[in-house]
Amino acid sequence: MTDRDQTSQTVTVSQAAARRRPERVTAVVVALLVIGFSTWVLLTLPIPAAGILTVASVAAWVAWMKTTYAYPVRTRKVIATYLCAIAFQFIHMSEEYLGGFPHEFVELFHSPRQWTEKAFLLTFVFGFGALWVLAAAGALYQLRIANYMLWFYALGAGLINAISHFAFPIIKGGYFPGVYTAGGHLIMSVLLVYFLVQESQRLRAESHRGVKAAPDLTGL
Repeated sequence: MTDRDQTSQTVTVSQAAARRRPERVTAVVVALLVIGFSTWVLLTLPIPAAGILTVASVAAWVAWMKTTYAYPVRTRKVIATYLCAIAFQFIHMSEEYLGGFPHEFVELFHSPRQWTEKAFLLTFVFGFGALWVLAAAGALYQLRIANYMLWFYALGAGLINAISHFAFPIIKGGYFPGVYTAGGHLIMSVLLVYFLVQESQRLRAESHRGVKAAPDLTGL
C-alpha cells in the first residue's frame, strides 16, 4: 500500500469517526432551551396542557439524540412529509380556534389559570408556526437544532397531541375542538416518525461503512 493510499484510508476513517462522535454543544443548548420552555409552560399554561408540552419536549430531545442528532436528515422525503404535516397542523388549529379550544380546555380540567384565544393564537399558531417553517429550512442544510424541531413536531404537535384529542371527548362526554382533524394528525406524525428513524438508520449504516452520505435530492 502506498503512502497516498494509507493517508486516504486514515482520512476516511477519521471522517467516519467524526460523524459517529458529533459535537455536543448543540445538544446542551437545546437541553437548556427545553428546560426553559418547560418551566415557562408549567408556570403559565393550565397544568394538563403544560404537562403534555413538557413530556413532548423531553421525549423529542431523547429521540433526537438517539437518531438524527448524529445523522441529520438529508432526503426530500422526510422534509416534504414534515411540511405536509405542518400544513395539516394549520387545518387542525383552525378547528381548535373555531371551537374555542383554550376556553374548552380550561373548562374541561377546571383549571384556575385562564388561557385566552389571543394567547393561543400568538404562541401556538403564529409563534410555533414560524418555528416549524424555519425548521424545514434548517433541515435542508442538515442543522441539528432543526432536526430537534422535526422530532418535537412529530412527537408533540403530532403524536401526543393527536392521542390527547381522542381522550378529551371521552372526558367531556361529547365533541371537543380538534377531534375531527386529530386522526389526520396521527397519520402524518406516525409517517414522519417512521421516515425520521428510517433516515437515521440509513445514514448510520453509510457512516459505519465509511461512505460519505450526500444529500438525496432526487425526488420523493
